[in-house]
Amino acid sequence: MKSVILIPCRLESSRFPNKPLAKILNKPMIQWVYEAAEKSDATEVFVITDSDEIIKTVESFDGQAIRTSSEPQNGTERCEEAIEILNSNGEEYDVILNIQGDEPLVKPQDINRLLFLFEEEDIDIGTFIQPITKEQDYQNLNVVKAIPTSFDDGFCDVCYFSRSPIPHMDEFKENIAFKHIGIYGFTATAFEEIKSLESSILEENERLEQLRWIQNHMVVSAIVTENILHGVDTQEDLTAVENILKSPK
Repeated sequence: MKSVILIPCRLESSRFPNKPLAKILNKPMIQWVYEAAEKSDATEVFVITDSDEIIKTVESFDGQAIRTSSEPQNGTERCEEAIEILNSNGEEYDVILNIQGDEPLVKPQDINRLLFLFEEEDIDIGTFIQPITKEQDYQNLNVVKAIPTSFDDGFCDVCYFSRSPIPHMDEFKENIAFKHIGIYGFTATAFEEIKSLESSILEENERLEQLRWIQNHMVVSAIVTENILHGVDTQEDLTAVENILKSPK
């Protein structure tokens, strides 16, 4: 199975400008993500961006980068453009992984679990969820919640994603709600299918592209991970990630 990891990132962010280049323990955030991806069993790893500065940074640590246009509206659209570039150069992949450039704590072991799921199960789209243990995460609109169906051999299907605190709880309890981790895997067939889908009302209101797939009857499967993962949307998130990395293993 030939697989590629694409790491979309951009400099323009209303909440955190220049985020991919922000230093975490003296290393750019994008380098943390790239190095974890490179340690996985994926065939190839590329950062994909329209930023000269990001490309220069990636090349400084001997990483591979693909320059895309500034037209993509989200990470998946940037991945679509990158795959077209790779295909035009004769490269074809069975599985395409999209790992957001703001997931510096992603683990190679989790990436390999997702790759293994595509080898062993008949799925189209795969991702990760994690139990929520803190009420502040449950209430945080930047933490995307996922509603899973019943679990089967360590994975499940997700019937909805939301920024709102779901499922509703009169009083918060740990391990009832799940948060979504910004990592996706697609078969080549599924990836080609999503290119033709139009945006949905739910996607536009929640600002979550994965709702477009669900509303078009595509199934999103998920693996539960217990590893500490913490996406970076704000400077406070960056500080939290640094503290996690500094803490004893």
